[in-house]
Formats: sequence, structure tokens, C-alpha cells
Amino acid sequence: MRKRLSYRKAKKGIAEQYSISINQDIIRSLGISPNSRRVEMFYDRVNKRLIIRKSEKE
Repeated sequence: MRKRLSYRKAKKGIAEQYSISINQDIIRSLGISPNSRRVEMFYDRVNKRLIIRKSEKE
């Protein structure tokens, strides 16, 4: 699956933002719900990969 990040310019010099939409089937398979949506994100600098997983701690 290839996606394009959405981009929002910085307002008043405060951080710019990037976002991406994730397929609902993927979200469900991770066990994410409206009441339980905390995730952990890791960046692998060597392989330039971003890894997102469901957090075990809420």
C-alpha cells in the first residue's frame, strides 16, 4: 500500500504537521478502538522505517 502524507503548514512559527490515513481494517486488526487508541511509534534510522504498534499500556 502506498500513501501520500497530508501536510499542514506551521501557524505562527509553531510546528508543521504531517498525517496519514490508515485503513480501518488495519486499525481493527491492531486492536485499536475509539476507547483504546494509544500506540507506540518507533523509527529505525538504519532502514528508514517507521513502525507503529498498539501500546500495551493505556
